[in-house]
Formats: sequence, C-alpha cells, structure tokens
Amino acid sequence: MIRIAIVEDEKVYAEEIADYCRRYSAEKKTEISSRWFDNPVDFLEKYHGDVELVFMDVLMPLMDGMTCAKRLRMLDEDVLLCFVTSVAQYAINGYEVGALDFMVKPVSFDEFSMKMDRILRLLRKRGGDKVLISSRNAVRNVSLRDLYCVEVYNHSLVYHTSDGDYEAYGKLSALEEDPRFSGFVRISPSHLVNASRIDAVEEECVVVHGTRIPISRRRRKECMNRIAALLGGIGI
Repeated sequence: MIRIAIVEDEKVYAEEIADYCRRYSAEKKTEISSRWFDNPVDFLEKYHGDVELVFMDVLMPLMDGMTCAKRLRMLDEDVLLCFVTSVAQYAINGYEVGALDFMVKPVSFDEFSMKMDRILRLLRKRGGDKVLISSRNAVRNVSLRDLYCVEVYNHSLVYHTSDGDYEAYGKLSALEEDPRFSGFVRISPSHLVNASRIDAVEEECVVVHGTRIPISRRRRKECMNRIAALLGGIGI
C-alpha cells in the first residue's frame, strides 16, 4: 500500500491527482490511497508520518509549499516529496528540502505515471513501510525493517529497534490488524516479532537480535507455520 497526501488549494488539481492515483493503481495493480489537504497548515497539524509520498503545490495561501516542505522535513526527513506547480521556476530549488521531483500543471497522466514508476522503484528499494512511535518525550518515524519486535510492558508497548528501545501507548492487537505489520508474528500474548529479523527458531523460542524470546506453548504450531510461510521454509 502506497499512502499519498495531496497538498493543493485548488480542488480541480487535487481531484486530478487523486484520479491519476486511482488509474495508476488499477493499471499497475498496486494499492494506493490518497488524502487531500486544501491548505498546508492543516496538513502539517494533522501529519503523523503515515504517508510515503506527498504531492505539494508551491503557490498556496496561508503558507507557500516551500515553507511547508521545510517544516515537513522537521517532522519527517524521509517522506518522498514531489512538487506540483504552474510555474516551474518555483520548484527548481526543491533540492533544498529534499524534493524527489516536480511536475508542471497541467499534468498529463503519462507524466504522472512515469514519475510514479520511479517513486515505486525507490520505495521498494527503501524497504517499504514505516511506523510512527509517539512516546512521552518524542515522536519517531521508524522503518519496519529496523523494528525487531514489539513487547507489552507495564501496560505500554516497547518497540525494540536497531536504534534503541522506545515506549509508547498502544495494543498489540491493533498492530496485528495493521496491514503494515503483515510480516510480523504474534508468538506470545506479549510479543509481536518481525519475521524477517529472526536469526533462529528453536524448540521453544525464537532468537531475535541475539535475544531469545519464548514462544507461547498454545501458539507454537501456528507460529512455526506462519514463520515458515513468511520466510519460505517448511512448517510443522
């Protein structure tokens, strides 16, 4: 699933990009969802790091797209950004905010499709989805490939990542239902493990990042078969 934010004050152009997203999704058989924000202030206030791509107009009331992009980068350094503008010169300096590309209005579907092909290749190379972890003191946007497991601890969730451990509110059951966590396995009532980060599977536990995590006896067969399915092995 590719989640896209469209930051555009003119409805006709926002609808055009949204329609192109649906058309591209159907032609390429790639799941895409898009959400429209008619002003950059609203977009920034509601930004939770849950999109992979932002299409942003440059000339908008309240705040111009370049200023919005600079503030966006303070929240998320990695989200892909593509400017959509009627005046190309305003988007040429997009490198200052890490913009991937720009499109000049009116945008044709062929041009949109070509840009999306490039974006899709880059997203696949990056390794896909991210999760926003909101703790008491900070908000972190973590790539799922860097997340080893999520553990229930003292009525909170602890996210064990390659950059450290982060505690946040939430429930494992909610993460299980999130499509982004389809590559994770619930091995016990208190552990959700990233199958791709499993180093070894032993009789009663899995080894993740050098740590042995017990598999619930009740879940053992189901877990083993799911881990095998995800990793391309043989179940029991």
